[in-house]
Amino acid sequence: MRREIKFISFDVDGTLVTPSFADIVWLEALPQAVSDEWGIPLEDAKKMLYNDYNVIGPNRPEWYDLEYWVKRYRLKIDPKSFVNQYKDAVTLYPEVIDVLERLKDTYELVVISNSSRLFLEITTRPLQCYFKYIFSTLSDLKMMKDHHAYLEICRIISASPSEVVHVGDSMELDYVQAKKAGILAFYLDREGKKKGRRFIKDLRDLLPRLLQYRM
Repeated sequence: MRREIKFISFDVDGTLVTPSFADIVWLEALPQAVSDEWGIPLEDAKKMLYNDYNVIGPNRPEWYDLEYWVKRYRLKIDPKSFVNQYKDAVTLYPEVIDVLERLKDTYELVVISNSSRLFLEITTRPLQCYFKYIFSTLSDLKMMKDHHAYLEICRIISASPSEVVHVGDSMELDYVQAKKAGILAFYLDREGKKKGRRFIKDLRDLLPRLLQYRM
């Protein structure tokens, strides 16, 4: 089916960049900060934090908000300086630059992420030249990445949902919610465990799929 696609939107963590940066911050550095501040063994700090992460869960905004965790654990750290220490851990997936180079002259490229602006400023730094818009739904819209957020972003960029493609690695946030907004969504499953007409294993797989909608 032909669509006039004008915008291609990407998630970031797990889509454009590997989890390495986020994992270091959330699973190593923050527990170490709690251990140092509270004077408890690192393993105890990890156990406490990981348990709280699970209680909050990824469907609540606090999960993604470093300032929330700093206040909750009464840490004497500046969140921006804290995460900047680990900026060198940001790692792009191998195909990302090639794919963005191929798309940039045909489409307006957009980032739509649940990550806070604090994290996005670091994770998208190597890629900012490719993107016209970079949205943190939590920081910019004060909402989770649900279909309402997608529709609001479409309004901001003056796009009809039918003109937008979104790709990301969360079945719920990137695929189900984008589809619910009327966006053509592709689910990125880098392990290749799931099969579907709009499921891809690598961002390069997106290129021939886009051609199908231009014919």
